[in-house]
Amino acid sequence: MQVQTDTESTETVSEDTLSQSTTSEGTADESAATTGTESPGMGAASSEAASVEQAPAEAAPDGDGSAKTEQPVDETLGTRAEVEVLGDCKRRITASVPVEKVREELDRNYKELASTVQLPGFRKGRIPRPLLESRFGKEIESDVKQSLLSVSLSEVIEAQKLDVVGSPTVTEVELKRDADMTYVVELEVRPEFELPQYKAIEVSREAVPVKEEDVEERLQALRRKAAKLEPVDLAQAGADSVYIGKYTLFRDAVKVKGGVDVSFLPVSKVLGPFFVEDLEERVKTWNISAGEPLKLTVRVPADYSDEVLRGKEAELEFVLEETRKSVLPELNDDFAKSLEKGSLDEVRADIRKSLEELARRDSDRKVEARILEKILGSTTLALPEGLVAGMVSRRRLEREYELLERGMPPEEVKATLVREWGAEQESPQGEAGETASTEPAPGGPESAPQPAAAASEEIRREIKEYFVLERIASNEKIYATEEEVDKRVYLMATMYGIPPGRLLEELRSSGRLEGLRTSLRSEKVRAFLRKEARILGPDGQPEAAQA
Repeated sequence: MQVQTDTESTETVSEDTLSQSTTSEGTADESAATTGTESPGMGAASSEAASVEQAPAEAAPDGDGSAKTEQPVDETLGTRAEVEVLGDCKRRITASVPVEKVREELDRNYKELASTVQLPGFRKGRIPRPLLESRFGKEIESDVKQSLLSVSLSEVIEAQKLDVVGSPTVTEVELKRDADMTYVVELEVRPEFELPQYKAIEVSREAVPVKEEDVEERLQALRRKAAKLEPVDLAQAGADSVYIGKYTLFRDAVKVKGGVDVSFLPVSKVLGPFFVEDLEERVKTWNISAGEPLKLTVRVPADYSDEVLRGKEAELEFVLEETRKSVLPELNDDFAKSLEKGSLDEVRADIRKSLEELARRDSDRKVEARILEKILGSTTLALPEGLVAGMVSRRRLEREYELLERGMPPEEVKATLVREWGAEQESPQGEAGETASTEPAPGGPESAPQPAAAASEEIRREIKEYFVLERIASNEKIYATEEEVDKRVYLMATMYGIPPGRLLEELRSSGRLEGLRTSLRSEKVRAFLRKEARILGPDGQPEAAQA
């Protein structure tokens, strides 16, 4: 079980799931790549909690207005714990582990150490305890703190029926051989709230016509897909031609990478792994006929194969070897037969049918969004602020990585982040993925910087949406079946071009399978709300009941 210090408290085990489940809006064709990790109710602390058959005592108001409970919670450790209600979603646990259990755990650790460690002049298992304490005391105490705190806190959470969101924050912990181990932990719990009426919500649906030009555009896309690349003279080459050759990279006039095969379309603004905003213009002014190389200044992306060059600026020289141009097939029945259709009219009819289905799905998503907006507008609930702050930090970091991978200079990345997210804030969680220690950090969660209001508003809405959808799913017994999960995994594997079994194992081993299941459940809840709604068509009349 991960236990976090103050400075790391807002990074939660549920952020991936929230990111995915709150933005997944529907159909398999658009959400097939949706994955995540655990849901907020399955945080590390609560999912590892030991089972304790004991109901929590009734909370009584304390002198300072906080509600507190105190009781022995574990037959194994004999932990005594007091739980204070600090807010709608915030709790403080003050607990102690009896000195007898502290001694037992210390003795066990030193005994195990003595049987494995080797010191000059001593046989294994014969090293004096005082010597071990002087050499390894800090490490042993740290291990014992982590072990006792993990077990004790899990049992407190289970016994008090705390529905934990995210990871607990250790603000105080003290361990001595001849005294009870004491600790203070602050954590966040799932909000309690009343759902408004969510059936028979009235919303409108606009018309979803498919225009003839939409059909023609899709037909031309099929035509371009079937195009063949044929050699073309330099004089006929243009921005839509394919330039084939090799590129070389230089840093300070020294070659650092050479002879790399590459082909590119100037209109794509991409040459190999490099994004070049003015690529098309540079090709137009390139003196190709003279045999000169194309010279560009590029920013090496953050995921470039050579780690030394990542994020740095370099000079690129491209030497042309060949130019090719796309030759489009004629739009006739022969083209239709290449698509396994009888005629061009049949191809157009199939395209129209496909576009109408897509338009209907898009319309369904818009209807679902309107229904959900009405439900959210009628729902009042307090959000776990640590979860909000952690999500903001995570999204900002993801955006930073995205910009760096595009090859954007670091100073531009920083300016973009400030423009989009406000002034840079120090993450209350610390580095992403950092394993927390049990040592308390100065201050408390209140001292963590608040996320920029503009950036956090949408995230707050997403988190609220998540909790509302989750509650409706629970009320209506809506779940993602194994068959539905397998079907989505198969679809994702087809998109990625990998075996379904391999993808399933990757999702399972990375902990993202549960997030996929949560995303599917969210889709089913949205569809349920739409089917239960009163939808007015473009003519203002109610639609027929949906099956």
